Amino acid sequence: MIRNRGWSAAALAVVLSAPAATVVAGQADKEQKELLVFAAEMAKKGNWGEAKYRWEKAAALEPDNPFIMNNIAVALEAGGKPVDAREYYARALQLSGGNESIRENALRQELLFEHPKQSEADATEPAAAPSETRAKVAKPPKDFKVYVGVQVPPKLDVSGMSNILVASLLTDDNELQDINREVVRFLRGEFRRETTLEVLDVVPPPAVPEQRLEDLIANKEFWKHLGQQYGADLIVSGRIEFDRDDISGFRSVDVVSSVTGQKVRQTQFVEQEEFRYDMIVLFIDGATGELLYRDEVSRKITYQGMGNDSLTAFFAMSDAIVGDILAVVTSRVQVEQRLVFNG
Repeated sequence: MIRNRGWSAAALAVVLSAPAATVVAGQADKEQKELLVFAAEMAKKGNWGEAKYRWEKAAALEPDNPFIMNNIAVALEAGGKPVDAREYYARALQLSGGNESIRENALRQELLFEHPKQSEADATEPAAAPSETRAKVAKPPKDFKVYVGVQVPPKLDVSGMSNILVASLLTDDNELQDINREVVRFLRGEFRRETTLEVLDVVPPPAVPEQRLEDLIANKEFWKHLGQQYGADLIVSGRIEFDRDDISGFRSVDVVSSVTGQKVRQTQFVEQEEFRYDMIVLFIDGATGELLYRDEVSRKITYQGMGNDSLTAFFAMSDAIVGDILAVVTSRVQVEQRLVFNG
């Protein structure tokens, strides 16, 4: 007797389709893994554009994966999109429930600068609003360190200013150098070379009243007068101290024994001198006389022997601190460490 096997054909179709679905899912997982591995390799090589492209393709398949969100955030930082990066970090943190590596990245970015507004030309579509969904990841994939050149905006908005005047600075009488003349000359050169502001060449540099620094800062009428006299949008002044100390003394040093040829440690009297460089820099609005920004920078440098050239020491320390001063009025690239996930 021939039985009706119609239901068997349907059942057979289901059975046959199951392995096919498994194969398709397995192929998708393989492709996703390849995307993530390739993106990680690109990140290690500093090819952030390619890495971001791959991570975004991976995110389309796993939109709630916090580790991919974190990686895109790092790539956005590298691409000069700090505002968008912050949104992706926030989403990654929310989805991961506060993963420590993601939190470290977000905190490092937050401490680096206040996030500026991007122009419409630079802005990208914001990240999707955080949801309550948690990524279904058994455990975080392994992370690794990368170093990203982050474009840090200036600390002071000078977009409406066209020129800068470097006035004299307060300083004590210094037997080493005419330190006021040297620092004014140095700052003028750096502002001219590293910013788009026109440097007003006023010779000699305008003198400032011999007042306590805080009284000088509060002397708005003087700064307004200076701004009007020279047509200065931004005025730079402050206080500088440059000195030398004898720090000679007994030190433990390594010497090579003339008998055994081995290195041995001995206590000897060593002549040394230390140069100190302390500077308070004021950025003042030439139109209102208001203090816009105040920065303090200090450096020390030690030389063996006595009678070292003070001008050499001065310029060595000036070169070391000038980046901090320029950062007030111009953007800069700063190398930052971030953590990126393999998966």
